[in-house]
Amino acid sequence: MAPRRARLSDADAIGAVQVASWRTTYRGIVPDHYLEAMSVEDHAGRWARLLARPGSLELTFVAEEEGRVVGFAMGGTEREGDRRFAGELYAIYLLQEIQRRGHGRALVEAVSGALLQRGLRSMLVWVLRDNTGARRFYERLGGVYIREHELDFGAGFSLPEVSYGWADLRWALVGPPQ
Repeated sequence: MAPRRARLSDADAIGAVQVASWRTTYRGIVPDHYLEAMSVEDHAGRWARLLARPGSLELTFVAEEEGRVVGFAMGGTEREGDRRFAGELYAIYLLQEIQRRGHGRALVEAVSGALLQRGLRSMLVWVLRDNTGARRFYERLGGVYIREHELDFGAGFSLPEVSYGWADLRWALVGPPQ
């Protein structure tokens, strides 16, 4: 079940997973018109361009079941200027039907390991405030609530987003030594 590094050829599958997971996860949180307007082709194209950037493949991982991409995660350096955290989990999405099988944890571990290899020892993640399932997931992995802000979707609406952080990725998922 170990995730593998993404390849350029995964862009279509990643785009499909992102759209499908947004439509199931964010229904009732994000306006329906926004979710329905999402296009697999547009997202696949964005992922193709993103994965073609130098270094992107080193920090993007996919989860597979029976040879099919069912989830993905991507990380990198922290983007908001919060000096307490060097790294960031930019995205993690799984198809609804395969959630709670360990893929999410494995993807977070893969991104955390890649960040550590780059010398980034801490990490945060942003999640929509009303996405209670994801918030519980990050809390179970030891993430600590940091702060809240508004995320402007650029489509005439914004939603509150909260961040969770891990001050030391070496112990993020297993806890400190006893």
